[in-house]
Parts: sequence; C-alpha cells; structure tokens
Amino acid sequence: MNPSPLDPDSGAVQDAQDRVCLQIAAALGTRGWCVTPDFLPAVQVRAARAALQVSWRRGEFRPAGVGRGAGLQYRPEMRTDRMRWLDPGDCAPAHRQYLAVLEPLRLAINHTLFLGLFEFEAHLTVYPPGTYYRKHLDQFRGPGSRCVSCILYLNEAWQPADGGQLRIYTDARDEHVCTEIQPLGGQLVTFLSSRYLHEVLPASRERMGITGWFRTRD
Repeated sequence: MNPSPLDPDSGAVQDAQDRVCLQIAAALGTRGWCVTPDFLPAVQVRAARAALQVSWRRGEFRPAGVGRGAGLQYRPEMRTDRMRWLDPGDCAPAHRQYLAVLEPLRLAINHTLFLGLFEFEAHLTVYPPGTYYRKHLDQFRGPGSRCVSCILYLNEAWQPADGGQLRIYTDARDEHVCTEIQPLGGQLVTFLSSRYLHEVLPASRERMGITGWFRTRD
C-alpha cells in the first residue's frame, strides 16, 4: 500500500495529512509495513537535509551501537553507520517541523490499532559509502517499548545504482522472502518494530535520513 503524498500547494493540507496518516495506520494494521512516497514536501526535505549536513560537518555524529544502556556495544561487524540523537527541545527547526508532522501519525495509529504509543525518539543517520547495518530487529531484547519504526530519507536524486537499499524480510515463514526499498528523498517507511527483520545494504554514496520509533511505556 502506497498512500497518496501530501500536497503542499493544497488549501486543505491538514486534511490531506490526516488522510495519509490514516492510510499508513491501516497498512500497519493489515500488512504490518508501509512505504509512503513524498511524505514531506521537497522544500522541507531540502531543509532537513541541509540541517543534517551542518551537524555532520561539525563532527556531531558518532559511531552507532547495538543495544542500549549498560548493554550498548559497538560492533562494526554488525553496523558501521553514524548517528546523532535528536532532542525535540534543541534541534534544527527543519527537524522539529518533521517531528511535529509525526504527531498526527501517532494519533492515527493509536486510533486505528490501539497501540498506546506515547512518544517518539529519533536520531539523524548517515551511512558513509560502503557502510551497512546487518539483519536485525528494532526492538531490544527483554521488555521492549519500540513499537513502530519510522525512517524518513533525505537523499537527493538517489538512483538504484547507488545501492543503500532497505531490505525488509516480509515473511516469517521464509527467511528468503524480502522487499528492497530505495532510500528516496522524502519517502517514509513505517513497520512494526518487533515483527520485521531488516538490513541496510552498502551504498556507493553518502546516505542520509532520520530514523525513529514510536514507543509505548516501559
């Protein structure tokens, strides 16, 4: 299911946004994952990309780890991307605007699926050329509060030959069944965090995005 994109030129932007959010929620309820092209207008994608690049040039990113808290480990055999956590109270206006756009999506998912989502956590992500993230689940071992994964891509003029696809394993009965998604700028990918193994394939150019999760209470 590919919901209709938001139309930044429409006089009913909020209504269009609400419809898209309800379509995403419906797709999560039926299939468990969804790809939404042009979730953000191009002007907002450019602003979010520019703000990420400023942070990247300032050296504010660090190697991404696996696990959390005392269990956090840096395992380059598993992942080699770079990340910077987003603080909603202290982030670039373009990133704050994206976080605000996700609030109607949280409400739509709760209304449709009764998941009890109460907050969103996210980080900026950069995959330098050749880096990757091997097959994994987004939910931690033990009690997990990550419920719905959301990935917004910020790449400009991405081509299939650039690589860097998100590979989602969509059939729990057959580990070879998968879907590969191009990291196109403005595209939002959502899926149930505890259900789908996925991986990020190496790319030949820098790959940028915002990765986050709607969470339930621990």
